[in-house]
Amino acid sequence: MEPGEAVGAVGAQSISEPGTQMTLKTFHFAGVASMNVTLGVPRLKEIINASKVISTPIITAALVCKTDERSARIVKGRIEKTTLGEIAVHIKEVFARDQAYLSVKLDLAAIEQLHLNITARSVRNSILNGVGVGPRGALRLLKEQHVLLNARCPDKLRLLAPPNYKGVKGDTRGAYFALQALKAELPGVIVQGIPTVNRAVINYEEVQNEDAPKSLHLLVEGYGLAEVMGIPGVDGLHTTSNHIVEVEKTLGIEAARELISSEVNYIMSAYGIGIDRRHLMLLSDIMTFKGEVLGITRFGIAKMKESVLMLASFEKTTDHLFDAAVHSRTDAIVGVSECIIMGIPIPLGTGIFKLLRQVEKPRVQQRRPLLSSPL
Repeated sequence: MEPGEAVGAVGAQSISEPGTQMTLKTFHFAGVASMNVTLGVPRLKEIINASKVISTPIITAALVCKTDERSARIVKGRIEKTTLGEIAVHIKEVFARDQAYLSVKLDLAAIEQLHLNITARSVRNSILNGVGVGPRGALRLLKEQHVLLNARCPDKLRLLAPPNYKGVKGDTRGAYFALQALKAELPGVIVQGIPTVNRAVINYEEVQNEDAPKSLHLLVEGYGLAEVMGIPGVDGLHTTSNHIVEVEKTLGIEAARELISSEVNYIMSAYGIGIDRRHLMLLSDIMTFKGEVLGITRFGIAKMKESVLMLASFEKTTDHLFDAAVHSRTDAIVGVSECIIMGIPIPLGTGIFKLLRQVEKPRVQQRRPLLSSPL
């Protein structure tokens, strides 16, 4: 690498040229059925644009007990979103002579089989907090006196109809309509797990020695890196995500910088393409040197660069020029784009320096004019 070499152009070419060989969009995780991850050009576009919403957000959660499958299932149950409809035997209406209520019966056998830490009291707290329910749901009207526990039957709950239930148009409805609204919302109440996580899968890492025990980790589909790292049984020091913006918010800008280069390298390695890490480091440095992850878009470049001509050469030319004219901005003409526009040598390669030489002024003797009157 010579001083003054155009490392930006070389790095851009080294990353983008192998991208023409990528065709497939999704890949399967090794050893995991029905768990896909977006790769190829769509994933590369997500990284370079610093997308806040990605197609397949996956958190790789390391476990404290890497070889115990039972403990892995327990941690999986703590992370994975579990709704009341999945663990309830029935949710039915009961009409007595003096009152009407909803009867909820929990499936204790399924709860024990799935290693879930769910009791009738925890379900009652989830119902009162309205976890996973919209802000205008009927469950928001429930108070503590409306959700009753049964001391004799630890698997049953009783929900009374709230007296102040009103419909969408403001008409007061009876207890029957209130119970119908509660019955429709109760199966969606999240009783355990992280609401932003769709599912978690136990994955076995490949080991070279067949006699060695297989190492386990969890693949969590969804968002919530900070919540997953705080789950008991998860090794937070070795837990990561493929969502760059979420990693930046949770672990900081340096972690996001490392993740950008590692994710691009992972995409290329899936196609058998190798890129020198210095090109990837240059890309990640450019995207993070301002202290936040900025995508290579017109919004990100507007935050990176202050040169008017450089911004005008990318997108929205007239907008940048008119805005600069209104605010009387100046341009130092030091970048590549600006120098090309102005037609002067760019500060790269042999143009990175200037030669100065001392020039002696020629001595010019005064000549006497031909027609001059003597003084």
